[in-house]
Amino acid sequence: MLKVAIPGFEPMEFKHLVLDFNGTIAFDGTIIQGVEPAISMLSQLLTIHILTADTNQNVAQEVAHLPVITKIVNSAYQPQEKMEYVNALGPDSVCAIGNGNVDTSMLETAELGIAILGPEGLSPKALAAADVLMPDIVNALESLVNSSRLKATLRT
Repeated sequence: MLKVAIPGFEPMEFKHLVLDFNGTIAFDGTIIQGVEPAISMLSQLLTIHILTADTNQNVAQEVAHLPVITKIVNSAYQPQEKMEYVNALGPDSVCAIGNGNVDTSMLETAELGIAILGPEGLSPKALAAADVLMPDIVNALESLVNSSRLKATLRT
């Protein structure tokens, strides 16, 4: 479990981290440098879930050595399936990270939604749905452990 206290917010206790794959932790289907050690570290505190339509059909190969749960979602129903997945975990215990239109519902539903501006871009809808924007996935993952970064941005 990961506890985050931000002035002006109820204390957050995360059990799950839900990540989009393509555009969020991967670029053109390959995991972005620095993501693997961050996931390994966070997996000691959280159950990490990767939700993807597996556009490049290689997610199983890319994450085989990582301590994650992978769920392939139907590309035609991604927003709905991602939101339902977060709801099934208990949204109050979820931090979600994404960058695309298909991540919007997931980011809105999770207790903490983080949008990232990665090499594949950032959807304005995902940005509007998120609680915070991070410049890249590594900074987003590190901000969960070093929550003073989140405090500085979100406190009221």
